[in-house]
Amino acid sequence: EEEGAAPNCTLCDEPVKTATISFGQMMPDDEMQRAAELSRACDLFIAIGSSLVVWPAAGFPMMAKNAGARLVIINREPTDQDDIADLVIRQDIGETLGPFVGN
Repeated sequence: EEEGAAPNCTLCDEPVKTATISFGQMMPDDEMQRAAELSRACDLFIAIGSSLVVWPAAGFPMMAKNAGARLVIINREPTDQDDIADLVIRQDIGETLGPFVGN
């Protein structure tokens, strides 16, 4: 809405929420299992714009690396996983990825 707040549902008058997970909420089990499977099966894992401190999702890059994937971290600030990454790009993600997505 114009004032920046989430709109309320016209049926139940509760805030409309997009498909996001708020801090402290549990991640959905099926999606977490799929992410773990894909992390273990990938050849390249790219962590983009994440501090890699919120678990359990922060474990996916290590999971991929331990399964033999290359790991790339693109983040403005250092992360605790930089030392295991094959490539660390310490820049703004918009500046880094913009040329590849048509910006």
